[in-house]
Amino acid sequence: MKIILAEYRGFCYGVKRAIETAYACIGQGPVYTLGPIIHNPQLVQRLSEQGVVMANTLEQIPAGRVIIRSHGVGPEVYDQARARSLEVVDATCPHVRKAQQAARQLAEKGYYVAVVGEPNHPEVKSIVAWAGERVTVVETPADAQNLPYHEQLGVVAQTTFASDQFNTIVDILKTKCREIEVSRTICTATDQRQQAAIKLARKVDVMVVVGGKNSANTSRLAELCRLQGCPTYHVETAQELKIDWFTGVQTVGITAGASTPDWIIEEVYSKMQEFDQLLDQDMKPLEPGVILKGRVVGVRKDEVFVDIGHKGEGVIPLTELAYPVPENASDVVSEGDEIDVYVLAPEGDDGPVKLSKVKADNIVAWEKLQAAAQANETVTGKVTAVVKGGLAVSLYGVRGFVPASQVAVQHVADLTPYVGQTLELLPIEIDQAKQKIVLSRRKVLEQEQQRRAEELFSRLAEGQIVTGTVSRIADFGVFVDLGGVDGLIHISDLSWHRVKNPTEVVNIGDEVQVFVQKVDPKAKRISLSLKRVQRDPWYDVVEGLREGMTVAGKVTKLAKFGAFVEVKPGVEGLVHLSELADRRVASAQEVVEVGQTVTVKILGIDKENKRISLSIAQAQQDAERADYQRFLSQESNTLGVTIGEKFGHLFGRKG
Repeated sequence: MKIILAEYRGFCYGVKRAIETAYACIGQGPVYTLGPIIHNPQLVQRLSEQGVVMANTLEQIPAGRVIIRSHGVGPEVYDQARARSLEVVDATCPHVRKAQQAARQLAEKGYYVAVVGEPNHPEVKSIVAWAGERVTVVETPADAQNLPYHEQLGVVAQTTFASDQFNTIVDILKTKCREIEVSRTICTATDQRQQAAIKLARKVDVMVVVGGKNSANTSRLAELCRLQGCPTYHVETAQELKIDWFTGVQTVGITAGASTPDWIIEEVYSKMQEFDQLLDQDMKPLEPGVILKGRVVGVRKDEVFVDIGHKGEGVIPLTELAYPVPENASDVVSEGDEIDVYVLAPEGDDGPVKLSKVKADNIVAWEKLQAAAQANETVTGKVTAVVKGGLAVSLYGVRGFVPASQVAVQHVADLTPYVGQTLELLPIEIDQAKQKIVLSRRKVLEQEQQRRAEELFSRLAEGQIVTGTVSRIADFGVFVDLGGVDGLIHISDLSWHRVKNPTEVVNIGDEVQVFVQKVDPKAKRISLSLKRVQRDPWYDVVEGLREGMTVAGKVTKLAKFGAFVEVKPGVEGLVHLSELADRRVASAQEVVEVGQTVTVKILGIDKENKRISLSIAQAQQDAERADYQRFLSQESNTLGVTIGEKFGHLFGRKG
């Protein structure tokens, strides 16, 4: 049976535009369509499942966005929507809009407007609304004959109206007026689909027209096909097709209305191909060893009945149903399931056709596994048992083996928890002659890790703050999982204070925010910092210090160029060699030692570079100067006379 698709079929530009508009609104708050966005129940249902709800009236929309469907609406609807503070998203088909504007312009010129189309179609209703008060709808030649005479008559068309019928009606309307102006607003896509359907219907045995039963343009296609004398079936989905329609048929044509999605057309085409195979099988005698497609029509505890497209049904005993053998047939299949079966023995005097699903699965399985191995594609298997050296799995009805080293990226000591799990696996050795199937889960996990790593490195940048989980702790730092890739926080970047052991700050499993210091995609290394997401406490402590202040501190480290002194917890300053004493010093050890408490003077605070300059010598000088001042003050009080009073006469002063 030859299956031919019409040259022009399915979505037109206006419908496609409306659907794309609806999908673009998903996830942006409450979204409604005023009536079905197109005349296709399956697609309307899909949109509804994703949050685009259909409302019959504006009153049913409490708030949010309202999408004007492809058929359009009258001007009053836009006003009402705005009055209700609704955001209007206009998905009116551009061709429908053209017809609306043509009707409005004809009315403004004083013409009595005749809209050629179906009175109850939403598109026609919208065109009428734009034409004002002096308007009528003409659907048939009889309607045109019954139209009263008018001085001026303006004509527009429903965009999906049949061209031939439109021309016939216009010829009649020309006799009903003194002056006529015709705006032929039939969509080009409609013309193309109708002409392609007519052409195809004339050369095939049966036509299948796919589309909503409430779609005017789809119903018109079916009508046009029947007018060519071709048996025609109008279906909405593949489930409505019946194999009996095509018995003895050599050629079948498929077309679809402008509101029919491609995926529905593809489902119908695939179903027709299945019918073709079944009808072809029915014509051939059954032979042992043949693999057929069948549909489960009955399930008992120990056997399954299958419709294989022949006069009688085939039967699968429980032992031929699956590996491992199930306790009950219903554990494996259900009525309506489509399965591959292997003919063990054709129908004879001793009973129905004997079938095997296990053998069919085995043959098909090897083909699938070989194809997966060549394409480096994964397969799915269910773990049935822990065996010596790894796991036994069932896939496509055959037995495979996963070595223990290939179960996970890291070594797994106990494989028992994997029993009963369904795993994604990569074939690494397939040898049908030896009945050997070796699979790897580790390679799948490594590929996924690599993919996630590439994705992470592509979006990770220095200076970002990201969230991760502590995955491992070492003496030198902490590893943080950023989503499949670990970054390292060196121990010096864990805290602004000195850390002896990383567990002082974090534990495995902790969720932490970290600063990205460096990203090296080639080396696959990420350097992180925990302390840089916090304010450096150095600045808080330094707020209490100022230049010229004298403070006590503890010597923490000696260097060739001087000594470091801690003046506040976590805040150190440098006493240069030249500031250690008021004499020449060759090394810091001559003056101070680690742990010694000293008095220092703050010479300078460099906040940008976090440096503090200190001086022991100047602190001592300040202390001595203060002592001397105190001494002078005490001496003066003891003598009862000032130096000025004693020697003032020498400077010309009188006491």
